Amino acid sequence: MNVKLLVNFLIILVCLLLVPRMSLAAAIQNTTQGLAAFDNSAIKIEKLIDSNIPLAHAELKNYGDRFDELSLQQKISYQCFLAEIYILKGQFHLAKQIATDGLTLTLKLSSPSLSISELLYSRGFSYESIGENELATADYENGLELAKSLHDNVLTAQGLVNLGAIYYLTDRYKNSLTVLNDAYNIAKQTDDDELKGSVNSELGILYALLDRNEQAMVYYQQAYQHYKKAKKTILSLNTLINIGLNHLHEKKYEEAIVAYKNIINESDDVALNQILYSAYSGLSRAYLKKKDPNPEVSYQYLLLSKQYMASSEKYDIEIQYYTDEAFVLFELERFNEVINTIATIENILAKQMPLSQVKMRNRIGVINLKSKTYFELGHYKKAYDLQEQRLQLTREMSNKNQIKSIAEVRLALEAKDADLQKKVLDNEQILQKLSLLEAEKDQKKQRLYLVFIALVALIFAWLLIRLIQGQHRFYKASSLDMLTGIANRRKLMKTGRKLLNKAKNKQLGFSVIMIDIDRFKEINHQLGHSVGDNVLKKLVVLCEKYMNKNDFFGRFSDEEFIVFLPNTSNANAIAEQLRNAIENYSWEDTVTKPFGITISVGVAGSNDNVFNEQDNLMTLINRAENLLEQAKKLGRNRVCG
Repeated sequence: MNVKLLVNFLIILVCLLLVPRMSLAAAIQNTTQGLAAFDNSAIKIEKLIDSNIPLAHAELKNYGDRFDELSLQQKISYQCFLAEIYILKGQFHLAKQIATDGLTLTLKLSSPSLSISELLYSRGFSYESIGENELATADYENGLELAKSLHDNVLTAQGLVNLGAIYYLTDRYKNSLTVLNDAYNIAKQTDDDELKGSVNSELGILYALLDRNEQAMVYYQQAYQHYKKAKKTILSLNTLINIGLNHLHEKKYEEAIVAYKNIINESDDVALNQILYSAYSGLSRAYLKKKDPNPEVSYQYLLLSKQYMASSEKYDIEIQYYTDEAFVLFELERFNEVINTIATIENILAKQMPLSQVKMRNRIGVINLKSKTYFELGHYKKAYDLQEQRLQLTREMSNKNQIKSIAEVRLALEAKDADLQKKVLDNEQILQKLSLLEAEKDQKKQRLYLVFIALVALIFAWLLIRLIQGQHRFYKASSLDMLTGIANRRKLMKTGRKLLNKAKNKQLGFSVIMIDIDRFKEINHQLGHSVGDNVLKKLVVLCEKYMNKNDFFGRFSDEEFIVFLPNTSNANAIAEQLRNAIENYSWEDTVTKPFGITISVGVAGSNDNVFNEQDNLMTLINRAENLLEQAKKLGRNRVCG
């Protein structure tokens, strides 16, 4: 009996010991499977973020309850994904907090990780979107420094793109142009189409802010093609929003309407609230401003946009909406509502002082609208006072614009001149109406208005004279490269398009030669930038000897030059002559140390059997650039065409 009891006790003991061991093994197996499952899901989540935000969020939520089971790197990846999702949903405060939590986790890493840069960029973008530009700049700069130290070109370029956006948001257009061009040059050397799309998109926005809408459209279209190639659906739609906005700036309202309606048809109502807001508000503006305006339809689209506005925490979305609303209500002759809406705008602007130039232009436009509204309501004194305030702000804006750098003036001069002349006419018409109405009440006021009109005319005449004088001073700067004296990129592109169109119309050949100085950065680094500048100037002198009167030669970028050859059948031979001339020149008068100067050349055009009538200038330039890269890969100092 005792033996039997002992056996039973041992069986029970073994069972008790085995149960926990089996549970522990199962737990370890489940945890291991969970870690592997997250790694597999990460690829799926990354793809869904580009096309379907709700599904991406749902997939990520599967790991929310099991967060503690994930490895440290997986937890950081989880936070990166979640921050990106909240950014795309317009929930920037949540995105900021998630990115901060992720950065806290990175403190446990044994060595620096690129995930830190990604989280800093996400948090910086969240700060930027809610108007905290200084905090955004700090995060962007820290992320950029880390990316540079880890020698990651993609994240380095993305950091430059982020800083470029901050610079143009804070009126530092020259700085923005510099860093965005640096990012563009880095992106060209990568195969990352998303990065190339990002750089082109920001350059498009910058050029649009500088009233260079034609060039902006080129960048937007390039961005769209890169995003489509990278299968970034949401980013592609964002670029279409910018294209629609560019149509509005160019007063191509019917084209804008078509673009915005296409965006709405392609969008997901739940996933893309910010995009839908922009599309409906864009339709509202187009219907208000087109040749046969329809304020009623405009107002309906504006109300549709409002339902998507609430889900976004973007810094400027409220002021954009209420500004649109004020202009629509004015056209509907609901003047008291206009005054109430403008009061809302003024409260928002008061919290954002000091204002950027873009915001200041918006404020001046709102003041003008308020003046017109008071005029319609019969409050002529208030209308007059507001016009005086508008004039003062316009004068301050003009004074600030005069201290811009030459590069900024070169980009903005023509647009400012046209805008200023339009403002002169607008002010004269409004002030003349005011003076006539007030004359019926008070002769003294009539004289005051007449004097004021004269002062306005004199002030604007003075401003126009200053602008015209400035235009003469900067005419050469806007067309010529300051170092070499030949055509700069802007002049090169403008003339190239004319030459290509002429060649097509007359069914003549047209070729593009792209030249790049081999190892030019080594020349600058080893011999100094002054020697590099001399090499550039001497190369121009040598190349010009081989140009015919119909050829057009210009500097495309730092060490890249382009020759347009209309009606030329021997472009490859000319390119070879240029290469020989550079290689065989002694360079003793330019380079003090032994240093062989050679060039690589790409040739595209009528001799290229893929040339056709649908080719535009950029496709030919891109083809020549690809052939140039081929020449470099084959060992440099050669012509490919």
